[in-house]
Amino acid sequence: MNNLIKNSIKNPIKNLTHIALVAGLCTSISAYAAPGISYNYAGLQYVDQDLDDANCDQDGLRLSGSLELSSDFFAVGYISDVSGGRCGSEALGVGIGYRTLFGADSSLYGTLSAEHISPDGRGSDTGLVAAVGLRGFVLNNLEAKVELSHHTVYDGNTVLGGGVAYWFAPQFAVTGDVGLGSEVSEVAVGVRMNF
Repeated sequence: MNNLIKNSIKNPIKNLTHIALVAGLCTSISAYAAPGISYNYAGLQYVDQDLDDANCDQDGLRLSGSLELSSDFFAVGYISDVSGGRCGSEALGVGIGYRTLFGADSSLYGTLSAEHISPDGRGSDTGLVAAVGLRGFVLNNLEAKVELSHHTVYDGNTVLGGGVAYWFAPQFAVTGDVGLGSEVSEVAVGVRMNF
């Protein structure tokens, strides 16, 4: 320990160099920090769903997005195709949401959407989806969310969902989501881009 103190006193230029390197590293890392909670985004995910009533596992792609309409309101939408094989479905949803700040870097939100589901080999159905959730940053580049939603199509489905987005660049993230529902559960992984 004494040698460390003696070397620090003898080499002030070396100490300043180390401090400058650490400061430069911290500055470059913060340059890649996430841009904050945004409701202007588009995402593409691979989805794996399990339907309890139909004893069906289906997978495919979902394209989703959100667009800020004002400082409080935003539009949401998605389209998915998890069809093929003996079971599957296509789905389309559009809606409107409201958000409010919840702390410095998180927000509470609610959405009301219409959705249309068209399963393979079964009649289609249209209904409403009401959801409430919380999105925020738990670490510098790691966004997390939790959401409770209820879908009225067919027999209804209440889902407790959660997800994360790791922002590896200012506008791009890799995402992972889990939804545990009364009728349908799912796991999804993908990418998101803020615009």
